[in-house]
Amino acid sequence: MSDAPSPETRIDPVAGRVPESRLGWNEANNELAAWGSTPAAPVCGMPWIGQLPCTAGRLSNGLATDRQWVASHFTSLLIRGFCDLGVVSEALAGEGVFPVGALPAGATAAKAMATIWLNIIHDSVCGTYHEVVLSFDVNHEKAGTIAFTAGGLVGATWAMQYGNFGPSVCESQFLHSLWINSPLSITWGREMQAFPKHPKPVASTLTDDAEAFAFSLSWDGQNVMRGRAAKRFGAVPFLREGLGLVAANGLFGVLGFLGRPAFDVPITMPRQTAEQNGVGRRYLGHLWKGLNPMGVQVWPWGEGDTIELGMIEEPSGCEEHNGHALLRRAGFAPVSVTYLARAAAVVEAVGG
Repeated sequence: MSDAPSPETRIDPVAGRVPESRLGWNEANNELAAWGSTPAAPVCGMPWIGQLPCTAGRLSNGLATDRQWVASHFTSLLIRGFCDLGVVSEALAGEGVFPVGALPAGATAAKAMATIWLNIIHDSVCGTYHEVVLSFDVNHEKAGTIAFTAGGLVGATWAMQYGNFGPSVCESQFLHSLWINSPLSITWGREMQAFPKHPKPVASTLTDDAEAFAFSLSWDGQNVMRGRAAKRFGAVPFLREGLGLVAANGLFGVLGFLGRPAFDVPITMPRQTAEQNGVGRRYLGHLWKGLNPMGVQVWPWGEGDTIELGMIEEPSGCEEHNGHALLRRAGFAPVSVTYLARAAAVVEAVGG
């Protein structure tokens, strides 16, 4: 791989590589948006980003870009929960992946695990936008794998973080659906890395304040997904988080995670999206969190937290991409909340 910039890419001493796609696009004036000499928000982990691969590319709209997805500053809230394993298995049939199961306390049958990623992208290779992602924990070899049994001192809130603390039966996150409010980001994601970003942009509001993280997505005024998760973190919840994570995942696994400024998330994209755009399905996401022990905060989904999945569905012209409808059919039940206030990420292709 080469890190040589294309003629349309400049190197900023503070912000790093600035291809045309990073500037964003002014739809009204049909021109690149003004971005200035410094990024829209502080760049996170810039030396770390500079060590990862970078390859110049070009979008079908003519904009120079990079083939790796790079977000130099984003805020993320993740809602993880259980849903019906049979419904999810049927939805993923033909994708060459199998949902990983778990046995929560009191359950008589295994449940699949889903994650809703609510991302406020402050600065990225395709500009500034909102991104909401639905992923499922999957195994590439066989059905019926069980990640954990939660009961007693090992609550599901902490056990569900198992993927960050060493090898497990979860071999990747299968990205089922993405809802985006930026046409440029939709074009970039589908063409460069087969992200299943719905071609129809959503109208979105993601609000992150001291009390809560709230979100609302809609198509033509009809609800796609909306809700609110209260912030439940402080000195006592931090202690509870530490004890819970150690009980569920072991002391050395937790210490190893805290001692690394970044962690990796294997990603698998839908088959039809990859074939439509002539790119691979297997990727590796590198996420920079820093070394602050409170850089990644986890707490239980609680009373008063809400999520409402809408009824509207829109065809994508490719993969089945109405993940909110799938979650509703599968009886999605939120369990835990993960919050990263200041993070960076690079996603690179690793296979077909």
